[in-house]
Amino acid sequence: MKKNILIVGNKKTVKYFSKNKRKHFKKANIIFIEDTSPKEIHDNIINADALIDCPRRFFDNNLLSKAKKLKWVHIGGAGIETFLFPEFVNSNIILTNGKQLQGPSVADHAIALLLTISRNIHLHVKKENIKKMKRPIELRGKTCGVLGLGGIGFLVSERLKSFGMNIIGFSEDLIPLSFSVDKFLTSNKLYDYLPILDVVICCAPLTKKTEKLFNDKYFKKMKKDSIFINVSRGKIVDTNSLIKKSIYTKLRGIGLDVTDPEPLTNKHKLKKIKNIILSNHTAGPSDHNRERSNKLMIENLERFINNDSLLNIVDKVKGY
Repeated sequence: MKKNILIVGNKKTVKYFSKNKRKHFKKANIIFIEDTSPKEIHDNIINADALIDCPRRFFDNNLLSKAKKLKWVHIGGAGIETFLFPEFVNSNIILTNGKQLQGPSVADHAIALLLTISRNIHLHVKKENIKKMKRPIELRGKTCGVLGLGGIGFLVSERLKSFGMNIIGFSEDLIPLSFSVDKFLTSNKLYDYLPILDVVICCAPLTKKTEKLFNDKYFKKMKKDSIFINVSRGKIVDTNSLIKKSIYTKLRGIGLDVTDPEPLTNKHKLKKIKNIILSNHTAGPSDHNRERSNKLMIENLERFINNDSLLNIVDKVKGY
């Protein structure tokens, strides 16, 4: 019996998959629905075996309760925390996502934020008085702690190693013995190491354990004149802690691609602090990230149709 595949997306996504349907896709009934048609999604989910790229605003328990045959859900992005409501987590439905695919662009972005701060680029752009600036710093010989050694964290470590930095990686899971990570520790050891870290880069997923992990306690423990970068999820940082003068003045600079709340209001205090750089959740996009995402979806579609194991399976309980 043919499997029913429901693909939801904007016009470009629908057009891409319509053009790239391969011969053996004839083994399945593939239905394309634009992401502006919630009624069509609900009407077709009843017989769907797989749901691809459904927007979060439509993916809820009401939709899930109608999905009597659903075996697989794929989310194109890496962040899936908002999809993990209890009924879905406790189901036997497999979840895959786009983790690792945005690694190169997000890692590049993390390094860009770090170099902007270490070389005072943001102050030059703002035309600050050069005589009042702190001297730029070299990364060579400095120690960086990378929280989260997944598809982004590993690439951040790899790039920073080429600058001559010492890398300490913190992760929930054991990692490959890579040359780019000088020392590996479980994430619960991060707090103890903060006083020796010149740079801290957050690449961790948002989970119950990491929500508001960087708070008063952590920022106060950090080394004076160190640098903090977050390119993962805004809610990992307690914004109320970060906007305290005693904290942000202690640090040389703070680079945030993600914030809580997001987007920020025009008058939010984060926008007014001189040593905080905001890039408004732009780390992911690149000239190749959509191509990688589409290729993964095609590959997993082929695997699902042929009853093969899927790539990028998410542990719904762990949240990544």
